[in-house]
Amino acid sequence: MMNAKRLSALFLAALMLALAACSESGGNADPAAAPENDALAPAVETEPETEKITAESTLSPEDFGGRDYRMISTNQDSRHVDIIAEELTGATLNDLVFNRNAKVSDLYNVTMSAEQADYGSINNMVKQDASSGDMSYDLYLTNYTAHPLGTGGYLYDFYKLPSVNLDMEWWDQNEKRDMTVMNKLFLAIGDISPTELLTSECMLFNKVLFTADAIAYPYDTALEGKWTFDTCFAIADGKTRDLNGDGEIKVDDDLFSITCWSDYPAAMLYGAGGDFSHVEPDGTVVLDIDLEKAVNIYTKIYNLLLGTEANYETAVHERSFKVFNEGRAYFCGITFQKIETFLRDMEDDYGVLPNPKYDEAQANYSTCVSGAGSMVVVPVSCTDPAFVGAMLEGMAALSYDMITPDLIDVLASTKNVRDEESSEIVQMIIRNRNFDTARMHDISIDGYVENQLRAKSQDVASYFAKNEKIWNKNCEKLNSNYAKLGE
Repeated sequence: MMNAKRLSALFLAALMLALAACSESGGNADPAAAPENDALAPAVETEPETEKITAESTLSPEDFGGRDYRMISTNQDSRHVDIIAEELTGATLNDLVFNRNAKVSDLYNVTMSAEQADYGSINNMVKQDASSGDMSYDLYLTNYTAHPLGTGGYLYDFYKLPSVNLDMEWWDQNEKRDMTVMNKLFLAIGDISPTELLTSECMLFNKVLFTADAIAYPYDTALEGKWTFDTCFAIADGKTRDLNGDGEIKVDDDLFSITCWSDYPAAMLYGAGGDFSHVEPDGTVVLDIDLEKAVNIYTKIYNLLLGTEANYETAVHERSFKVFNEGRAYFCGITFQKIETFLRDMEDDYGVLPNPKYDEAQANYSTCVSGAGSMVVVPVSCTDPAFVGAMLEGMAALSYDMITPDLIDVLASTKNVRDEESSEIVQMIIRNRNFDTARMHDISIDGYVENQLRAKSQDVASYFAKNEKIWNKNCEKLNSNYAKLGE
């Protein structure tokens, strides 16, 4: 996670270091003006160096006497690297995790072990542990599919877990806000999972194609808050072309305006401010169904994808990114993690953009976080809350100190992002991550975008008329389930 407060702290620290360096070198002072060997010259008083405030300094680590600390993480998209790093390999993220684990082990005197499994297996394990009173692991990292375990009474409320301070920056504050229902939070995320940061959605553009067509890179537009659907459409329109002259547009042969996987339009929806719910002050979830808004956003997505004959891929996941890798698309919808997975060997240079705003009147960019991002859960049967809570806080805080700053550098380096402007864009994307309460609880109103695009339909009104009653009923059930947990 990285929000404005965190970035401000980092920039302030850098500024202080720069000022300190100037002070040590004398700045612009005239050396001749300084008295030499003058016993009467007053002693120069210097300010004592202030110790850097770290997340670690907020901890009160306990010596656990070599106790085993058992971890398990989902292996989806190599996300197990959040906790598994058996040795230093030279791979940046692996080595960051290895060093964090070593520091945690020393600080708390624990012996750490880590395993991986698919998220379905982890969810079933948590449910079984909660039902039997066992606890197979001390740290479970799964994903948002575990939310029914919370409403079903199988998960521990993070607000009741000792030592875990959810107000600290190493716990995602937007997720805490949007996923806290009736003062309960059953899934938590933050710096403890570096790859969760990487599930943030973004848009890439191919610099080679832009240069060939004399199109200005849209960095300034994005940084000025003016990267909108209309601006993107103006570039993408007319760019899909039949390269081999066979009279057909084929995914393996031709050039495309945009290429993306089937779930990317949902990221575009949330990028345009298409949230469908909020949590009331009394803690209940309320749906915000605005048909006119839903139609207007969908129309822009429809025009940008189907209207420009984009490669909207619904059959082969990898192929949507292969098209961009081969230099055959102007834009690509993707997550940071998939950049590393699918574009590592791409020859063309590319840049990073946020997902488009609906229009310039929209206050901020909004970054959809893939529901597959790692989340921490604790079975309600937790046999030692004090140990589990202390270790979670320690893992998260030390990740904040030892992983996240370098992870930002990794994302913004020439390896993936390839220029300084994209570095600014990356930080903008991360600062504006979004969690729609209804979506994260599987009241999937946002599914209308993908369903309608697959059907090549623009009849959003009929879709809402058919499903709105079901959505409201599911929201009522959600609120009822949370209310029962308080009985």
